[in-house]
Amino acid sequence: MTWPFPMESAHPLVVHFPIALLVTAVGLDLLALAMKRPALHRVALWNLVLGTLGAGLAVWTGLRAAEVAKHTFAIHQVMELHQKLGIATLIMGSVAAVWRLGTRDRLGLPSRALVMLLMAAMAGTLAYGAHLGGRLVYEFGVGGAFGAAGRAVSPDHHEH
Repeated sequence: MTWPFPMESAHPLVVHFPIALLVTAVGLDLLALAMKRPALHRVALWNLVLGTLGAGLAVWTGLRAAEVAKHTFAIHQVMELHQKLGIATLIMGSVAAVWRLGTRDRLGLPSRALVMLLMAAMAGTLAYGAHLGGRLVYEFGVGGAFGAAGRAVSPDHHEH
């Protein structure tokens, strides 16, 4: 598939939606428990489902962007951890979404606690992965004209 813009530009366009949706899903589930409002779990579930679909697109665009982004070995190490965290977020979101959809979100307290723990772990990998993505753009200048983008490519530059 050919995009009408460079692939490294597609990733930042799509990544913010799953971040917002997945964090909102966790928050709504916590609110549903605290307020004893089961209807909020359904809203949380759809945020989780849409956020997970968006995370799939974000991972795909990120992997494509990494193929074309010029970067040093030091940047590559941060980028690789960023990728692993994105994939882990996608896997955990997928497991939680399938589990909840498969049970029609009718979970007993032990199951609800387990799925909430899984979603909390997902939010953790999401947050740290987003932090590393921000470092890649604003500290290292990967994929844009921010931060260190004006620096010459170092001798340890490599491509994939």
